[in-house]
Amino acid sequence: MHDTKNKNELHQTNSLIYEIFKEENTLAISPPLKNLNIVLSKEGFYKGFNSLVALASKLVIALIVIWCVIDPAAAGKVLGNMKSWSFDHLNYYYTYAVAFFIMVCIFISVHPKWGKIKLGVANEKPEFSNFSWFSMMFGAGIGIGMLGYAAGEPMWHIADNPDIRMSAIAITEALSAANIVLAEGADIWAEYDAQVTTGSIRAIDGLIIPKTESALESVFKYSFLHWGAGAWACYALVGISLAFFSYSRGLPLTIRSTLTPLFGKSLEGNLGHIVDVTAIVATILGIGQTIGLGLASFSSGLYNITGAQWLITEGGPSTASLLVALGVVMICSTLSALSGVGKGIKWLSNLNMVLSMGLLIFFVIFGSTMLAMELLGKGIFSYVINLPALTFTVFPADGPGSPGEWQGWWSIFYWAWWIAFAPFVGIFLARISKNRTIREFVVGAIIAPSLMCFLWFTLLGGTAINLELSGVADGAIFAKSLTGQLYEVINVMLDSGKGIMSFLIVLLLLTYLVTSADSAVLVVNTISAGGSTESAGKAHIIVWGIILTAVIGALLLAGGLNAIQAAMIVGAIPFSFMMILMGIALLKALYRDGLREQSLAQKETL
Repeated sequence: MHDTKNKNELHQTNSLIYEIFKEENTLAISPPLKNLNIVLSKEGFYKGFNSLVALASKLVIALIVIWCVIDPAAAGKVLGNMKSWSFDHLNYYYTYAVAFFIMVCIFISVHPKWGKIKLGVANEKPEFSNFSWFSMMFGAGIGIGMLGYAAGEPMWHIADNPDIRMSAIAITEALSAANIVLAEGADIWAEYDAQVTTGSIRAIDGLIIPKTESALESVFKYSFLHWGAGAWACYALVGISLAFFSYSRGLPLTIRSTLTPLFGKSLEGNLGHIVDVTAIVATILGIGQTIGLGLASFSSGLYNITGAQWLITEGGPSTASLLVALGVVMICSTLSALSGVGKGIKWLSNLNMVLSMGLLIFFVIFGSTMLAMELLGKGIFSYVINLPALTFTVFPADGPGSPGEWQGWWSIFYWAWWIAFAPFVGIFLARISKNRTIREFVVGAIIAPSLMCFLWFTLLGGTAINLELSGVADGAIFAKSLTGQLYEVINVMLDSGKGIMSFLIVLLLLTYLVTSADSAVLVVNTISAGGSTESAGKAHIIVWGIILTAVIGALLLAGGLNAIQAAMIVGAIPFSFMMILMGIALLKALYRDGLREQSLAQKETL
C-alpha cells in the first residue's frame, strides 16, 4: 500500500514536471513563423505584385534618373563626394561587416547538424544539374568582373598595393632619419637606390618594390582577397537565408522573409515594404556597376577589333560607345529574360561557361602556364594563411600615398560592390539551389567559384605580368586602361589571329552581360511580386529592362563609370545593415530549431 502510494505520488510529480517543462518550453521557444502575408494586387497592371513596393522602388530610381539628366554636373559632383566620404569613414564598417558574413557562412556549413540541413523538400532532387547550377551561379555572379579585372587588377597591384606603399613609407623614414630631403616629384625608388649605392643609408630588408618580382606574392594576395571568400560570402549569406526561409519554412522568396526571426509579422506591413524597396534599389545600382564595367570592356574589345577612334577617348571608352553598347546589351537581355530561367538564361549560362573554358585553355596553351601554376599555389597558400589578418585589417585613411587610400580605392569599393550585388545574386542563387544542403551551398557558392576566380587571375594576370617583367610587352600592357589590358595581352601574345581572339572575348563578355542583366530583371520582379516567380509578365520584364537601361544611361551622362560606382556605393550602405541583421536572424533561427529538437527529445524521455 505504501509502495503504491509512493508510485502514485512519483507519477503525479513527473506529470507535473512534464507539464511545467512543456509550458516553459512552449513559452520560451515559440513555433517558427511559416506564413507571411504580403498583400498583392488582384487586378490592374500590378496584378500579382505588391504595388507599394513596385511603385516606391520605381519612384526612387526615377528620381535618380531625373536628377542625373537635369543636372548631370551637380549629380556627378555630389555622388563623387559621397563616394569619397564612404571611403574615408566607412572603411571599418565595411571591413568588419564582410568579415561577419564570412564567419557566419563558415560556421553554419561546418556545424555538424546545420550543414546537413536541406534547403527544400527532403526527398526531392535539385532542379538543375551541377554543371548548369555552377554555370548560372558563376555567370550571374562575377563573370563580367573577371573578364574586366583578371588581367588588369594584377597589373595594377604589381605597381601599387599596401605592401608597396608601406615599403615606400619605410624608405621615406630612412631618408628622413639620414636628413636627406626628397625633392618634390622625385622617384622615391630611384632615390633609394642612389642613396644605398653611395652608402648614405643602409639597404632595407624585405622591401616590396613596384613592377618587380618582389611584388608578386602581394599581387595575388590582394587579388584573391577581393575575389575570394569575401565576395562569395556576401552572395551565399543572402542565398542561404532566402533558400532556408523560403524552401524550408515556406515563406515567400523575398528579402523581408529573411528577417522574420527578428521582426515577425510586422514585416507584412511598411517595414517589410521598406526592406524590399531597399533591396530593389541596391540590386539596380549594383547590377548597374557590373554592367557599366562590362560595357567598358565591351567597348575596349570593339576598339581592339575595329580600331574605330570614336570608341575610345583618352583614359578609356567614350560615353558614346558605352551608350551604344548599353542599348545592344539591354535589348538582348530583355529578350532573354522573357524566355525565363529554364530557357534563355540557362542556355546563355552554359554557353558562357563553355566559352570561358575555351579562353582558359587558350591561356593554358599559349600563356605563361608554369608561372601561373606557381603563382596559383603560392597565392592560395598566402591567401589562406593571411586570410584572418587580411579580413580584419583596416588601414587608416591618412591621405595620398597611404595604404588606407589604396584600401578605399580597392577593398572598400569591392565590399560595397559585392553587398550592392548581393540581393540580386542571392535571390538568383536561392532560385536555382532548391533542395541542396547548406554545406553543399557553401562549397558550391563560395569555395568552388573562389578557386575558379583564382585560376583566372593567375592565368590571365600571371601571363600579363610575365610579358611585362620579361620585357616582351615593353610597357604596352601597363599603358592601357584597366578594361583594355586583357586585349593588349592578346595583342602582345599573337602576331596573327588577335582579331579572332578579341572577337571571342567580346562574345563571351556579351553572354555574361546579357545573363547578368536578364537575371537582375527577373529578380527585381520576384521581389516586387512578394517572392512569386510566376507573376513577372512580359510587360513588367520590358518595363524593368527600360528602367535599368535608363538608370545606367543617366549615370553615364552624369559622370561616366565614376558616377555609376558612386551611386552603387551609396545604394550598398542601407542594404549592408540589412545583411548584418540577416546573418543574425539566420543564426537565431537555426539555434532555436536546435532547441526545439532538444525539447522534443527530452519530452519523449519523460
